[in-house]
Amino acid sequence: MFEAIFQPLLDVYFYVKDIDGRWISCNTASLELLNKSKVSEVIGVKEEDFFPKKIAQDIRADDLSILNNAESVLDRVELISNNYGELIWVNTNKIPIFNTDDKVIGIMGVTRPLVTQTDDAKKYQLFSGTIDYIRANLTKTIKISDLANVSNLSESQFRRKFRLEFGLPPQEFILRARLQAAAHLLRGDLNNISVVAMQSGFSDQSYFTRQFKKFFGETPKDYRKAWKSASIS
Repeated sequence: MFEAIFQPLLDVYFYVKDIDGRWISCNTASLELLNKSKVSEVIGVKEEDFFPKKIAQDIRADDLSILNNAESVLDRVELISNNYGELIWVNTNKIPIFNTDDKVIGIMGVTRPLVTQTDDAKKYQLFSGTIDYIRANLTKTIKISDLANVSNLSESQFRRKFRLEFGLPPQEFILRARLQAAAHLLRGDLNNISVVAMQSGFSDQSYFTRQFKKFFGETPKDYRKAWKSASIS
C-alpha cells in the first residue's frame, strides 16, 4: 500500500529496511538515487554499499536507535550523496515497523531533498540565519558564539537546540558544509588539492585530506579521479 502511494513521487525517496539494515523495498526515486533500475537490485544492500562511509555510519546509528527504542526519527536534516555523487541536504523521517506481537522488525523511511538553499530556512526558521551565515563564511573562522548571536540564543541554548533540530553538533554541521563544498569543487575544478582545501574553508591540507577520507572513505585525489572516470564512462 505504501509503495503504491510513494511510487509516482519523483522528489521523495521511500524505502523499507529490515532489522539488519538491508533494503527490502523502495520507490522509483530511490532507485534513481542509487543508480539502479530495478527493486531487485537493491534488495539486501545496505547504506555502506552506496553511501560515503561516514554517512552510512550515521544512518545506521539512527536506525539502531529506532530499532532499540521503538521511536521514530522525524524532520531530521542530514547530508547524503545523490546519483551523481554530489552531497545534498535532505529532510528525513523514519519510523519503526512492528509485527503482530509488537516487536520491531524493520524501518520505513521517507527522505526529501532540500532543493533550494531556502527550503531548510523556511522549515527551520530559528536557524535560517545560522545556515545562511555558515554558507556565506565557509572560508572564514566560524565561532559558535557568532552563530548563537545570529539565532538570538545563548551559546548553551544554541548548542542544545541546534543538536536537537539537526541531530549533530554545530561544529559537525560546519565541517559537513565544507566537505560538501570541497566535493563540488573537486568534481569541476582543476585546481590543486591545496587550493580546493582553502576555497572550501580548510586552512591545512593534511587536515582536509584526513577529514575528507574519514567522511568519503577515499582521499580527495582518489575522489576526483573516480569522478572523472565516471564522467567519461
